[in-house]
Amino acid sequence: MNAPPTIVIVPGAFHLASSMDLLSSQLEEAGYDTQLFKLVTVNQPMLKVQDDVTALAAEVLFPLVEKHGKDVVLYLHSYAGFPGSAAIEGLSKTERLSAGKQGGILGLVYQSAFIPTPGDTLLQMIGGTYAPWQDPNTPIGLIGVVDPKTTFYADVMEPLATKAADRILPHSLLSFKTALSQTFYGIPAYNGRRTYLHTNRDQALPPFAQEAFVAASGVEWDVQNLETSHSPFLSESKQLAAIVVAKVQAFVATY
Repeated sequence: MNAPPTIVIVPGAFHLASSMDLLSSQLEEAGYDTQLFKLVTVNQPMLKVQDDVTALAAEVLFPLVEKHGKDVVLYLHSYAGFPGSAAIEGLSKTERLSAGKQGGILGLVYQSAFIPTPGDTLLQMIGGTYAPWQDPNTPIGLIGVVDPKTTFYADVMEPLATKAADRILPHSLLSFKTALSQTFYGIPAYNGRRTYLHTNRDQALPPFAQEAFVAASGVEWDVQNLETSHSPFLSESKQLAAIVVAKVQAFVATY
């Protein structure tokens, strides 16, 4: 492979793509192109998780891989583990090499992310009831965050924490209650090419839940522990970028 892979970054629920600007800048300084994806379910009632799957595949992954023959590493934060796990269908580097095609997804980085299995909904994966920090509004079809600064940015310095909290938007309630019919992180093409970044001081997605997701996935992950809350892309963007770069280099070396 010649050109460095493109790193596609997908933020979690309630977040705009711009929430990942610091991480993106650090990665680009390291020599990698990045592409940020805005979840279509942010501030849009009545959209399902499948709408994010379709948009991520059609707007970002398919054009990069199929049209431009790019190599890609996918970075998924929190809720993004849902659409990311399905949008990668048929796009792994291994599958495409076997078909004589250029480009493909080299590996996966899940950061404090859900790892769904077919039939799972996000609501089921958090125990069947909404977390105390979640504020569902069924009549309008959106779910909000009670205290985003504490929940997402407990270790983020001011004024960045307040600015980030002010940008939080409600999310489609239906996307938390709809399931995927298939997931593809578990295919052999990603063996040795799956990383899970575990955030040990997470107040949105508790460490025990992250551990349970990894265990329930049924496949092996390279688990790395970060002493951060839910958003190391803001609190420790330089450190996080270095970890991502190291994983990208490790993925590249397996081909």
